[in-house]
Amino acid sequence: MDSTSGLSDRRQEFSIDQPVFFLCAAEHSGDALGASLIEALRSSFPKARFVGVGGPRMSKTGCRIIADPTRHSAMLVGAVRQVGFWLKLLRQIRAELAADRPTVVIPIDSPPVNLRVARAAVDLKIPVCFYVAPQLWAWAPWRIKQVRARVDTLCCVLPFEQEYFQDRGVRAVYVGHPIFASKLAAASPTPPLPDGNMKIALFPGSRRSEIEANLPVMLRTVIVAQGRRAGTVFAAAAADNDRLWQIRHAARKASVKIDIRMGCADEIIRWADLVLTVSGTATLQIARHHKPMVVIYALACGKCNLAGRFLIQTKYMSLVNILANRELVPEFIPFYGSPDRVIARVLDLIAHPNLREEMSRQLVDLTGSMGAFAKTRAPSQRVVDEIKRLMGAGAQT
Repeated sequence: MDSTSGLSDRRQEFSIDQPVFFLCAAEHSGDALGASLIEALRSSFPKARFVGVGGPRMSKTGCRIIADPTRHSAMLVGAVRQVGFWLKLLRQIRAELAADRPTVVIPIDSPPVNLRVARAAVDLKIPVCFYVAPQLWAWAPWRIKQVRARVDTLCCVLPFEQEYFQDRGVRAVYVGHPIFASKLAAASPTPPLPDGNMKIALFPGSRRSEIEANLPVMLRTVIVAQGRRAGTVFAAAAADNDRLWQIRHAARKASVKIDIRMGCADEIIRWADLVLTVSGTATLQIARHHKPMVVIYALACGKCNLAGRFLIQTKYMSLVNILANRELVPEFIPFYGSPDRVIARVLDLIAHPNLREEMSRQLVDLTGSMGAFAKTRAPSQRVVDEIKRLMGAGAQT
């Protein structure tokens, strides 16, 4: 579907050779996608100027950052505590768009914030290319009207999303998932990760609130597993220095030994025999390595009831199981209360290597087509094609 109603009214006079791109990334993952996209855009538009909202990775590419919200990212009820910050930031973004009049606005993921950014762009008749489709198929399906009205092109990273949004009147394009396009790190971390007869990786999340909710369950699992099986060792992945210190403080308080590393997630996954992770993009990163995993996402009981009754639209919540349309990996989402069920499943996988091997084989089958698609043309390059189309410069095919 190639619905472009209203797009011609949003195009404005600009220099093809010297466009201005405004990107908005509210989280660490979006910051990484933004940096990759800027590099791809610069290859096509060497004289382009980049401005936006993002973190250190976008800044390193030469993008002029007007605000860094990556430390403020939150989900569900946790975001309510930060309403003041986001309202102020949205006012700042509107003022920047009005003053700078960018050629294309590129919101990246984070729909609660970025659908508002898209609206500000539409009000100024600036084309919008939204990168990473909002997961309306999982929750908040009523937002489809906002997407239709505010987004000229929606770049989807999951294969089934293009049809979902096209059927609902949105111009959607599957560009592939960046996880499967990035190069796997070849070097081992220094110093080496710990050696043991059972190696378990912990991915407690990239947000402070995620770690606060999920790390206690993981630490309790560490304590039980270390007591049940001698030689079991653990390593945890930290998104940034703040999260590293948060995880380290919690581990010391619980008197457990964990090797905590920042900036080497692929190496930790490759090292591990089993991964205990929060739900989210990390599950696809782990699946790409074909590593068995247990997925959790802890919430308070009241929040679980709210999510279950009014928000969650899918049978499964982890991306791996949604793609497989079955419980390929154990998931405890939403999760609250005693960690005993999680611990029991982890111990079962520790005790039965055949179960881990079968899960790995199934992950190979699941991720094969996504990896092959991403390798034919990088997702960032496909997004550039769509941006060119919005600019009327002609997309590469």
